[in-house]
Parts: sequence; C-alpha cells; structure tokens
Amino acid sequence: MQNQLKGMLFAGATMLFIGCGGGGGGMTTTTTTDTNTTTCVLSAPELPAATIQEYLDAINAARSVEQDCGSEGIFPPADPLTWNESLYNAAYEHSRDLALSDTFSHEGSGTLSDITATDMGLDYSMPPDRIEHSCYTGYVTVGENVAAGTAMDTPQKAVVSWLDSPSHCAALMNPDFKEVGMGHYEDAEALYTHYWTQNFGAK
Repeated sequence: MQNQLKGMLFAGATMLFIGCGGGGGGMTTTTTTDTNTTTCVLSAPELPAATIQEYLDAINAARSVEQDCGSEGIFPPADPLTWNESLYNAAYEHSRDLALSDTFSHEGSGTLSDITATDMGLDYSMPPDRIEHSCYTGYVTVGENVAAGTAMDTPQKAVVSWLDSPSHCAALMNPDFKEVGMGHYEDAEALYTHYWTQNFGAK
C-alpha cells in the first residue's frame, strides 16, 4: 500500500479562518499590537529573490485568468498576491513538519518538528497558530492549502494540483486574500518526498 501511495499526488483540504492575529521561530522581528509586544523567531531558510518570484509567478498566473473551480463555482480573475515573509515562515514550518513526521493534515504533528506547538505548549498546531506564531498579526482573514507528491517538484505542479481540487482552487482564487507565503520541503526518505504549504492572508 505504501508503495502505491508514493506515486500519488495529494492536495489536503483547504482551511480558511477569519479573525485577528497574535504571536513567536534565525531572523527576529518584533510586532507591537496595542500594549502587547511579541518577539518572533522566524526559522524558515531565506529564499533567493528568484525563487520567491517563481512561486509568485505560478500563483499569480493562475489568478490572472478565470478558473472553473468545479463545485465551488467559476471564479473571475483576481488581483495578484504579494509575498509575505511571515506567511512563508508558517508555510515552511508546516511543510517541514509534514515531511519529518510522515503525516499529511492541516494539523501539526505535535512532535518536535511542530515548532509552533512545541513553543506554545499545544498538543498540535493549527494554521492560525502557526501564522500568528510567525507574527502575521492583525489579520482579517487567513487560509491554507497543502499538497504533497513524489513527482510534485515544482511550484507550478503544486498550483496545478490545487486548481484541480474545488476547495483549493477556491482558496487560490479568493479575491479577499492579498498576501501569500509558500513553503516547500523535500525529503527523499519521507512518504511523499515533496511537501508544499500555501498560507494566504489579508489585513
């Protein structure tokens, strides 16, 4: 069964959240909200500008045209998204956690690779936990797409997998989102090899 699974591509269920952010995993930023000051340690590796642009090009090319998102309906072209380092940090953390823990869910693994859960004393992290822990605060809405596959080795392939799934397609085309961060983690020893997480937000 495991050998059969290794050749498959997966896109996990989309999660959207509406609410406000709050706070902390080496680059450090400080965010002040009202009287609360939170220091965040962002643990994701710095991406070259060319890689960030490749990710944005794949995402925004999809958003630039009408998309048929199946049961979610037809979505008109949407404005391009801009890159956000905090959303990227949250996305990378989750992709790495999925690979190292051999899990596939929006829930963090609750193991040491689930950095947000470890830092915050949670049983496991959820997308808003990771996003807030990465200091994306004061948001109006956030969302997450996840995907994995042994042959999903480019951002374009990840985006195609999301477009092929109604709920993921709808998240990708959501006009309310303004910013994005996308994190990829590759581990040849992990079940699906390539893991992608896409975090969206708007303030």
